[in-house]
Amino acid sequence: MNTSLLKSTCLIAVDLGNTRAKIAVFKEGGLSELIVMEDPDAEKFRALNLKRFAPAHAIISSVAGEERPFTEVLPEFSWLVLTHETPLPFLNLYLSPQTLGKDRIAGVAGAVGMFPGRNVLVIDMGTAITYDFVNQTGEYTGGAISPGITTRFRSLNTFTQRLPLIEPAETDYLTGRTTEESIRSGVMNGVRAEIDGIIDEYRATCPGLKIILTGGDCFYFEKKLKNNIFAAPNLVLTGLKQILEHHLEK
Repeated sequence: MNTSLLKSTCLIAVDLGNTRAKIAVFKEGGLSELIVMEDPDAEKFRALNLKRFAPAHAIISSVAGEERPFTEVLPEFSWLVLTHETPLPFLNLYLSPQTLGKDRIAGVAGAVGMFPGRNVLVIDMGTAITYDFVNQTGEYTGGAISPGITTRFRSLNTFTQRLPLIEPAETDYLTGRTTEESIRSGVMNGVRAEIDGIIDEYRATCPGLKIILTGGDCFYFEKKLKNNIFAAPNLVLTGLKQILEHHLEK
């Protein structure tokens, strides 16, 4: 499909997570509508009536299980199911591509689309915090995985006798005056220091590095990090669109 025709078509990207799904409708190359579905299943997906958008093509990615129950309720769609074998708009040098999370793949694709020809570090803040680096020649070399903030709070509660379970919240203090404040300071300030430290290490060897922050917990940190970042909450969905377009252009 030629590029000008592709940009005029309607595309749908579906990101299936463990507890929610995000569905993005792209028209004229931009995000037209975003739908969030809690506790996703095939019947809820059918009820969304995505046919009303008359999409030309659609892509689906799942970190939670099989995509087939969802694609089968809309068989008239031309589906691309993201796997480790799907052609990508970057060179994947990960040594175990079959174990690479699909959300990480899509995030890197979105980063390449945002900053082509640049060194980019994608930081995705969810259940886990993932760091993914793609260099200026479009080579994805890997990254790192660290526990997310909710995972850290739950771990302190689970693996100790007396520490309570604390909910995440913005923290403007360093020294906690109570056990609750101390836990919150340790987790929230610890994550902030971790992210800034990793960014500093990448910046020391990667000229002109761009930083993209995404994921459900990114809003806690986008204004607190000392490094300049670009917040892109819909990076994975945009990356899925980039992968679909790359597939259609081949």
